[in-house]
Amino acid sequence: MAISEPTKFKGVTHIGKDLVTQNLLYGVIDFYQWSYLQIGGFHNVTTSPDLSGVYGGHRNRLRPATDPYYTDGQVWEGLRSDWVWETGIPTDYINQEPIRVSGVHIGGTTFKTVTPFKNRDIESSDGFVDYPRGRVILNTAIDTNSVVTCEHSYRQVSFVTSESPWIQELQDDSFRADYPDATIAGSGAWSTMPEARRSMPFVAVEATPRKTFRPLQIGGGQYIDQDVYFHVFTENAWERDQILDTISYQNNKTIYLTDQTRIRAAKNYPINIDYTGSPVPSSMMYPDMVVASGTNTSPILSRYGGGFRWKSAYSKNSSVQDVQQIDSNLYTGIIRVTYEIEAADL
Repeated sequence: MAISEPTKFKGVTHIGKDLVTQNLLYGVIDFYQWSYLQIGGFHNVTTSPDLSGVYGGHRNRLRPATDPYYTDGQVWEGLRSDWVWETGIPTDYINQEPIRVSGVHIGGTTFKTVTPFKNRDIESSDGFVDYPRGRVILNTAIDTNSVVTCEHSYRQVSFVTSESPWIQELQDDSFRADYPDATIAGSGAWSTMPEARRSMPFVAVEATPRKTFRPLQIGGGQYIDQDVYFHVFTENAWERDQILDTISYQNNKTIYLTDQTRIRAAKNYPINIDYTGSPVPSSMMYPDMVVASGTNTSPILSRYGGGFRWKSAYSKNSSVQDVQQIDSNLYTGIIRVTYEIEAADL
């Protein structure tokens, strides 16, 4: 058996390097976000035809949003946040792709082009798109009483870390475009900043500190078993049960995790979304992210210096627990999954 140096850590080479917990957490979230898109886990909001909700109203209409970093009339947000920015999604199970935002209509006549890339070709556009917060930021403010519409797609199920401010304010009825306050700035359920509210359904993913270790092989290395909790929040029992089933069905499945440290150190970082919420040019999608490190077989991989695969993780011992109805608009459940990771360097 290899003997580690008694004066040094094993398995840790730098204090700022992400270890198993962070790589597992974000690797799991990336997998589920991409996989949900492949089964149609998004909703396309169009202007032609003008699709209304079950209760009426116009889901394509944006509302003026208050943001301390911008002038009133610059920021226009949708009913739901977490817009889909990914492209090239396999259509094995679906017959349409998400809509990439190209611009907004103002008053039904004026069309303002928005670039998906903040501070890139900004001179030729009228603004940019903040996909995670579900909004468009215009270069020049317009009248807050304007009728602004936008074609876009939002995720039907959002995945966030348990450290995100998801618990601050749960938002129900986010589909209700017919509510009088749905298009009025600073009113109703949309009165808070997108960072402080969370539309349901969503899943808060928690990589717990609990770990167990088992020998990997003669000569060194260990298996790491770490639990991940999926906290599910929905507005009805059907959505909750669907999400619980989908996640629990992934038991005994292997996924690839990404090396978060290498991603931050990549050339041309960030590799997909920048700090404004806009996709960068040649954004890297999940399948390219989990390609083996150092692989440069495509322009995307060459741009960022190869894939960012870290290790594989095998899910096992999945169990559904603590299924509850909190009130008439809040249904919850928890799935505990143990992930097994081979660590030859421990």
